[in-house]
Amino acid sequence: MEFYVSIDGNKEGPYSLFKIGDMLEEGEITEDTLAWHRDLEEWKPIRDVEALKSVIPRKEPPPEMPPLPEKQEREPSLPPGEVIAAEPVMIKEVRPFTRFWARMFDYLLVSVFVFLVSDVNLPQPEPSESAADFIARYIEEMQNPETRVFARTQVFALLGWHFLEGVLILLFGVTPGKALMGVRVVNDLPGKLSFLRSIARSYYVYVLGVGFYLFPFMLIGMVFGFFRLLSSGSSVWDTQLKIRVETKRLSAVRIMLAIGAFFALFLLQSLKIT
Repeated sequence: MEFYVSIDGNKEGPYSLFKIGDMLEEGEITEDTLAWHRDLEEWKPIRDVEALKSVIPRKEPPPEMPPLPEKQEREPSLPPGEVIAAEPVMIKEVRPFTRFWARMFDYLLVSVFVFLVSDVNLPQPEPSESAADFIARYIEEMQNPETRVFARTQVFALLGWHFLEGVLILLFGVTPGKALMGVRVVNDLPGKLSFLRSIARSYYVYVLGVGFYLFPFMLIGMVFGFFRLLSSGSSVWDTQLKIRVETKRLSAVRIMLAIGAFFALFLLQSLKIT
């Protein structure tokens, strides 16, 4: 179904249901914006259009205010030379799993592309084959010259991708995976993010964040990054480079889009296997 909205008195559209949801999240339109589709007799606010209610962001109730203290007590003065240790500050809403899936989508995007353009066909488990037999057959296949060429191509493709990632962050602040998951990289200093800092961040992630995409370095880097995000709210490279990563709360529409995008990548890969 196609929808039209009224923006500054002008009729804009047609838009899909998912596009209306994104425009509501970005603040381009509100629930009071007039909307229309072919089954309506007149223009109505978005909140009154039954077909659009599923994409309206849920409003969280404001937090309850605590009761006022009965009496303000004066803090005791400290003797000279003594200081009070500051309590640790926990930063909320860092959303490490959102950032993880954004990174994995970009990785799968590159991997599927390399797999489709290569001549290698990786072994797939047979219905009656045991796990040990499949692993043995997989290791044997990895010794073939064609498979080694595929592995080298994958390494160079990921190196090139991280350079391209730095360029995309410089120009748009997002990569395909980050745009899909609502993640944006921005400068934490006045002015625009420089080319060297955006490229440096990309290769920082390649080395420290995902450990060259090699096991077990990848697992070590991701576990370290996960706890670093929870404790400080920022990764090591973003702190060093004065860069900030902004994440959005995932809406139902965005989650469905992400699932569909991952499914499309696996479907593309399966087309060659079959």
